[in-house]
Amino acid sequence: MKVVVMICRILVGSLFIVSGLIKANDAWGFFYKLQEYFEPGAFNMPAMDSIGLELAIFTCVAEILLGIALLTGAKMKLTVVFSLFMMVFFTWLTGYTSLCDPHGTKEITNAAGEIEVIANQCVLECGCFGNAIPLEPKESFMKDIIIMIFLLPISIWTFMGKVKLNEAKEDLIIFVGSLAVTAWFSMYMLDWLFPVLFTAISLLVATGIKKRFDHKHKEWFMAVGIVIVCGLFQYMTLNHLPMKDYRAYAVGENIRDNMKSAEEIGLQGPVLATPYDITNQITGKDSTILSSDWLKVYNSDWFKTTYGEVTNYDNPSVVIEEGYEPSILDFQIVTYEGDDLTEEMLAFEGYSFWHVSNTLEKSHNCAQADLNELAEKAQKAGHQFYGITNALYEDAEEYRHKHQCLYPFYNCDQTELKIVVRSNPGLVMLKDATVIKKWSWKDIPEWNDVKELMQSQ
Repeated sequence: MKVVVMICRILVGSLFIVSGLIKANDAWGFFYKLQEYFEPGAFNMPAMDSIGLELAIFTCVAEILLGIALLTGAKMKLTVVFSLFMMVFFTWLTGYTSLCDPHGTKEITNAAGEIEVIANQCVLECGCFGNAIPLEPKESFMKDIIIMIFLLPISIWTFMGKVKLNEAKEDLIIFVGSLAVTAWFSMYMLDWLFPVLFTAISLLVATGIKKRFDHKHKEWFMAVGIVIVCGLFQYMTLNHLPMKDYRAYAVGENIRDNMKSAEEIGLQGPVLATPYDITNQITGKDSTILSSDWLKVYNSDWFKTTYGEVTNYDNPSVVIEEGYEPSILDFQIVTYEGDDLTEEMLAFEGYSFWHVSNTLEKSHNCAQADLNELAEKAQKAGHQFYGITNALYEDAEEYRHKHQCLYPFYNCDQTELKIVVRSNPGLVMLKDATVIKKWSWKDIPEWNDVKELMQSQ
């Protein structure tokens, strides 16, 4: 049993660390995912938006801290209780969202205190591993069930008093096992080896504090050490950009290629069908039939006798056979007169720069002087420079004149701009529609640095 518990600790602890680290790498993205859960059509908790980022950061740090505690054996009873509580909550959450009917409706109480019927807003990806491993709620639900199963022997053994702070030999076995599991996960699932380094640093910090402090509260000191490590990593990714970008606008990705349809690249796309509403004339019960099936049977006598006419053809389509879908679906840049510039801008041969602001009125204006200086020199060298935002025309023009921007502003969907770059504002450099480099507002480069980057391409 001891060996089984040790294996379970290695697997669950390592998974907690990797899961927490992936979300901490892109805490803004995790925050945007939480906002989907807060939507009126989901859990109707709009007030949570104001603390959503803090909640995202807390979840990331807590998950990593629990993972390290499971591996080191620190405060095991408390660790097990919080781990079980977290997993029960997430299992319920993913189970609930997996049962969400995208065609259904729900009643909510609006701001005026009135009952309102709105469409369900189903969360299609759980966000457990960010954009690195997109999981549907059903897949995530099964993952959570498996973790719960692995937690059970750990819990039983712990409350029997048989799991305590590791001895040196246990440290060696568990830490080597954890690093091996993390390395496999990093190479084959994440294509990113930093989680191995992060896990090693965290374990070294925890064991170093354990050996350094011969104190009854040394396990709390270990926890503080891990929180500091997590805090430093979180500070870096929040104030700059994620260390690893898994989105379709990552450095090296060609935006034009990522927008091409299955037909354009010669692949089979998803097969869709529309659910038709029909009524069984014998039982009186309402049901649906897919358009693909209806075409096969609508002329048959038994169908006409049993179901009669279709009562509704207008339900949203559903996927009945998976196929290739573009990784970028909703990216469109338009002028404020309504002209679509997407193809023209992506077809430009050479370097272009995009000042991206997903919320112009909340952007960090202190970076604007650096952007103006860079824009002036880039345009003189024959390169394109644009502002892309979701702001209304009047707001964009007011901002442009107030900050003396030397480049035009165009319009794009806010959600898509949040995906392009996790900074407000952010700067994206492209060459022939391929992303060369991205910067947060704190890291706007000087022109000489940009020229060096161009020369290295």
